[in-house]
Amino acid sequence: MHYQIIALLLWSSSFVAAKYVYTMMDAVWMVQIRLLIAALLVLPVCRRHIGKIPKSSWKALLILAFLHHVAVLLLQFIGLRYTSAASAVTIIGLEPLLMVFVGHFFFKDRARWYQWLFGALAFAGVAVLIAGGAEEGGDISLLGCMLVLLAGVLFAYIWRPTRKLIDEIGTPAYTSVSFLLAVPMCFPFAYFLAESHEIHWNSAGVIGMLYLGIGCSWLAYWLWNIGMNKVSANVSGILTALEPVFGVLLAVLILGEHISALSGAGIALVIAATFLAVVFPRYWDRKQAA
Repeated sequence: MHYQIIALLLWSSSFVAAKYVYTMMDAVWMVQIRLLIAALLVLPVCRRHIGKIPKSSWKALLILAFLHHVAVLLLQFIGLRYTSAASAVTIIGLEPLLMVFVGHFFFKDRARWYQWLFGALAFAGVAVLIAGGAEEGGDISLLGCMLVLLAGVLFAYIWRPTRKLIDEIGTPAYTSVSFLLAVPMCFPFAYFLAESHEIHWNSAGVIGMLYLGIGCSWLAYWLWNIGMNKVSANVSGILTALEPVFGVLLAVLILGEHISALSGAGIALVIAATFLAVVFPRYWDRKQAA
């Protein structure tokens, strides 16, 4: 379990690290270089697997590599450019609920009544979060939150086909080859979407960039996959609900972001609703079976 907790800590801190990188380079170039670092780290593994991937899997692999590593990350980190790390990581915390609703509307996996209830509470919390704004030290914007939310919807949509592809080619092959493929696919977006192509070198930005490329990309995935072999899927699901908790605490403690009382209430509502959405089904199913 501790492997997955460390992985969640790394992922939840990615928005904090990105704020330091933004002092050095544009958000889209940060995504490009982050992918490049991760690709270089997985290159030895990639060489072992790339020739073993069936031809029938390559189309799906190309599409999912672009959506997973390029589209989702660009939406997240361009959105973060406009909003606080605390608000962005709170929106990321909606992903377990987003997967339920995407499954309901697109994959005929019907949501249950309590999932609609917790979903309504969570999105009400997002509205309160945005309406509450932030005190000095961290802006909360509708545009930024919506871009991060769109990234979450996209991630939830590709989660099922990604799992199917991973079952076909294996986790090491998907993780390593998808990172490698993402690097050239991201470059046109980095070039044309960047507000600036200049790099203003500073130590905090460099450390943050290395942390994103090594810790939040390669190391976090590696630790999470180790944990998947040691804990049940139910426990993993509960642990994912902790990501926004870690992220908000890190944003406050490290970045010094000041959250207004109303936004804090919204964050608490989102976290509580998401946690209940993960935990309550196990209680409800046991009750119905009794």
